[in-house]
Amino acid sequence: MIALVTNSNLKIYLIVILTGIAIWLYKDYTFQKAENKRQTENIRQIQLQDSLKYAQLEYSKHEIENYLNYQNQELKAALANHKIKLKNIQRIVSQELQYKDTTNKTTSLNPIVNAIRHNKPIKFPIKDSTNCLTITGHLAYEADSLTLNITERNFKNKTDIVAHLERRQWKFLGIKTRFLGKKQAVIKT
Repeated sequence: MIALVTNSNLKIYLIVILTGIAIWLYKDYTFQKAENKRQTENIRQIQLQDSLKYAQLEYSKHEIENYLNYQNQELKAALANHKIKLKNIQRIVSQELQYKDTTNKTTSLNPIVNAIRHNKPIKFPIKDSTNCLTITGHLAYEADSLTLNITERNFKNKTDIVAHLERRQWKFLGIKTRFLGKKQAVIKT
């Protein structure tokens, strides 16, 4: 045991320990540099998102979990519905489109006026909507004139594209299984 702690062996141990510390410091430095670059690019993309309405953000696994818990719970429910695990997610691309048209368009409905000539003037709102498009306006009858006034059109659409890894299904003794299947990238919209 005393032979292991000689002066020449101490120098070798010291060189090995210093080399290990140097490698650890270098690896930590390169990781921190890459992390800083990623976070700087995310901040730049968020700033550009205001004007372009598009951003490509790169999140760590912990940040993806926080994003799904606090910012996009609808996507989290959709992922659970499709049985996609968070650890398998490679990329999430979200796009939200909004369109608002406030130009007034008036359509004359004079053939209907002949049928209701003796009634009082009336004005009632109308609204036509689907999941993505809502049209609002009003129908007015006044002084022998019936008009349809469209005052607002709103278009809203959100698309989430998730790329994740999944094992390919194969048959073993006639039983379909994904166990030990080849990993493949799958995209769900």
